[in-house]
Amino acid sequence: MSRRVLVFGPAYLDRVLRVDRPLLPDGLGGPLDLSVGVTGEEVAPGESALRLIDPEGGTIEVEPPDDWPMAPGTTIHLDRPLSPGAGPWRHRVLGETWLDDLGGMGAGFASALGGALVTPLGPPDDPMSRRIAELLRAQGIPCRCLDRPRERTDWTLLLTSGPHGDKLPVGFRSGLPRPGEALPEAEPVDLLVAASLTNRHAASAFDGVRSRVRMFAPTLRNMTDPACPVLRLAPRIDLLCCNRREWEALPDREAVADRIPIVSITDGPAGGVVRFRDPGGVSRELSEPAFPRRRPPRDTNRAGECFASALITALLDAGWTPGPVDAEVIRASCRRASAAAALVLDRDRFGFPAKAEVEEALRAGEIP
Repeated sequence: MSRRVLVFGPAYLDRVLRVDRPLLPDGLGGPLDLSVGVTGEEVAPGESALRLIDPEGGTIEVEPPDDWPMAPGTTIHLDRPLSPGAGPWRHRVLGETWLDDLGGMGAGFASALGGALVTPLGPPDDPMSRRIAELLRAQGIPCRCLDRPRERTDWTLLLTSGPHGDKLPVGFRSGLPRPGEALPEAEPVDLLVAASLTNRHAASAFDGVRSRVRMFAPTLRNMTDPACPVLRLAPRIDLLCCNRREWEALPDREAVADRIPIVSITDGPAGGVVRFRDPGGVSRELSEPAFPRRRPPRDTNRAGECFASALITALLDAGWTPGPVDAEVIRASCRRASAAAALVLDRDRFGFPAKAEVEEALRAGEIP
């Protein structure tokens, strides 16, 4: 019998802009893997560069491709520092290519897990909303859309440096459910995923849908939400999947780890770690290196969703139910997830590797 999967999370139009070098100057860390919002937008007549300016004055200037659709001289003010504590800096990159693609963590998890999606969209007569719905249908993702008739459709400007490993999603947002707005009821499922929701709405999803297993895929904002902290959600979560920067931003992460059966923390080319409790009740931590590749990645977008989806699939296929887990099950599941994530690095459009591709990579021991 097929596994019933339901994902609550966003589906966006990703306007992907690929640049020719790292997004941060030397000495400021990187690669950059950070989701940011927008506090303001303006256009300077006569200018050509696209500018992204953070609250500390850090500035990325992008010379866009000739056919770039945004207005020349657009400046976007970001809501958080790209390199906290670095102060003002300026870095210039060249935009090589761009494309519009399906994006959003909700769409990604629904596609990778073969599940149905619940997501907010703008008004039905909005061209961008229609385009997102078309892309969801083209990917074969069953979707229940929550209409936002008086609001613009969310979209993302996604800067990526390809083989340099940077990913900077800049979110233009207004369509998430309003605080206190109830999420729709659904039939019981085997796996429920809350991806890139507010903590309050993730709690509502976990409480409102009966499920055997509940997975939470947060963003940095979830980890730093003082109104509804992740610790309050922890008893509802069976598997938490995040990246290193998100995990280290969580102030009470040790208490959170004690309350969640499995915590997966990815760290880009360094691989990642999984924290869990074995059948003897001992807290364990297993490190998984990045799966070997013979060439640089084409695009690092969707790697986190791919790793998390392959990890939970392998765990469930091995018979895991929320609670303690054998270390060998974790090890084998992490290896499979690492191979899947390495394969998705070769894709420059929305999509995830098939099971047969992952099996072949595991047999070969590398991405050739």
